Amino acid sequence: MKRINKISLILLLVGTFVQAQQDGVQVGGMTLFPTLGISYGHTNNVFLASDEQERLSSNFTSISPGIRLEAEGEKTDFLAQYDYNLTSYNADSRYDFEMHHLLGSLGHRISGRSNLGLTAEYFNGSDRIGTANQQGNFLNLGLDPDEWHSFGMSGKWHYGGVGAKGSIDLEAGFINREYDNNRQLTAFRDRETRYFGATYSHAVSPKTNLLAQFKRTDIDYDTASLDSTETRLLFGAEWEVTGKTSARALVGYLEKDFDNSIHEDYSGVAVEAGLTWSPRSYSIFDLTLTRETDETNGNGSYVVRNSADLGWTHFWQDRFSTTANVGKADERYIDSVRDDDMDYYGVSAKYQFSDWLMSGLGYRHSNRTSSIDEFGYKDNSLLFTLELSK
Repeated sequence: MKRINKISLILLLVGTFVQAQQDGVQVGGMTLFPTLGISYGHTNNVFLASDEQERLSSNFTSISPGIRLEAEGEKTDFLAQYDYNLTSYNADSRYDFEMHHLLGSLGHRISGRSNLGLTAEYFNGSDRIGTANQQGNFLNLGLDPDEWHSFGMSGKWHYGGVGAKGSIDLEAGFINREYDNNRQLTAFRDRETRYFGATYSHAVSPKTNLLAQFKRTDIDYDTASLDSTETRLLFGAEWEVTGKTSARALVGYLEKDFDNSIHEDYSGVAVEAGLTWSPRSYSIFDLTLTRETDETNGNGSYVVRNSADLGWTHFWQDRFSTTANVGKADERYIDSVRDDDMDYYGVSAKYQFSDWLMSGLGYRHSNRTSSIDEFGYKDNSLLFTLELSK
């Protein structure tokens, strides 16, 4: 993939941002908001190498300019957005990676009970070395970062007015993802994902809703024999226990059936749960729990993942806050001996100078252990960020 002239793009967007100030630029009946993120950091493991491999430490810079175009009407809202990110390593530019992101969405209020949303999304970029398809000893092959592009569309329809006992949400969409280089190793990752689903919510009290959710996903690979169909049927509830606590939990059945019998099918429990607790208005705890399947990046037929994350955000002042989080995930690669455990924790501080200018400083530690030694790694990173956005 040929990169666009990044310096010209960045200078253009910075200049536009200065002119736009905080109220945006009026373009006909729409408003344009430029955004810019600049980060400078350090990592002691650029390509997430294991203890058996040579590690590379480096400072790095990330630049993230973007433009957002919004329009709000009496019944119809429109959003168009472009974001770009480039991460450059001081030690070796071969490991630089980037991403272009285009998004367009349209929301229409059909009536007081019904509304419709349509979204189209495009990505074009590259993966960080040591992630996705290039984990483990792939580093020894001396490949460039994997480049890929994807395009997807989705539609959502909601029916249910304010105060109604029941409401229903329908969704459908597709995502087509293809790799552009290193084809001898990435061609088997090209795939199209199509899905549709429905969620029914029923109010049993002013603060409690019962939920029933169905989703079917068809995953079709261009060349790999990993075509499968996933079916999820979940039940649960969402509730506000007090003004300080809210929660949503769905538990049910997940089935993954492969077209080719050489792969092991899956059937078991699926979990999507989240809890928010605010003992004080300025202090918030968030807990999430999941059990799900995911596509493999090369080992086995697919991945079964269990994960938990706990975060705490505290506002010491109106403009100054800190966040701490800790998490753990277990990833089991079916039809493979690979079994990974990921542990991580991090702390960060943020100061909001104004509603359009924020600075932050953060530290993160990650540790992955694996039944296959080459996939284990440790990484410590420090990041300073300046964000200009509205």
